[in-house]
Amino acid sequence: MKSRLLQLTFIISVLFNVAAIGAVVYGLSSSKTAASNKPNALAVYDRLNLTEEQKKIWEVHYFDVIQRITDSHKRYRTKWLEIVELMSQPKPDWAAVEAKQQEILDINRETQTMIFQRWDGVKSYMSPEQQKIFFDILQERFKSGEILGEIKTAQEILNRQMPMDRGRSAGDSQRENR
Repeated sequence: MKSRLLQLTFIISVLFNVAAIGAVVYGLSSSKTAASNKPNALAVYDRLNLTEEQKKIWEVHYFDVIQRITDSHKRYRTKWLEIVELMSQPKPDWAAVEAKQQEILDINRETQTMIFQRWDGVKSYMSPEQQKIFFDILQERFKSGEILGEIKTAQEILNRQMPMDRGRSAGDSQRENR
């Protein structure tokens, strides 16, 4: 009885996660990208009045995080496909499924942490006034849902600026150049 309840709870958890992913994918695919509205994908941050030096730092950090998020999304998708494969078996190995679920949660945590670190990092090169404006902009963009479109736009820009072999990640390319 207890194992059945555990299996049912896990299935509900997986279904909830699939629904959440579907909502994010739908938001990313259906939201209007900033690039379609503005020639400068970062124009929304013009209110920060960054100096040229600050803009360079901003763009490097910004696109680095977007590239890392893109890489995380690839790993995330792979883990979900592995779960689908496990679940397609006549008698799924629930320990393996739970291990993959934990890997998915770990990827989510890593992605969130890198975003939070980027936000905290602006404190090293922005004035207190710029920081306040930056965090106000973030709040506005999350409330409106516009931030999802920004990620998609940044990914489009990265694809145009840094053509890579589709089978390799930016990290692979960087390690080879060292």
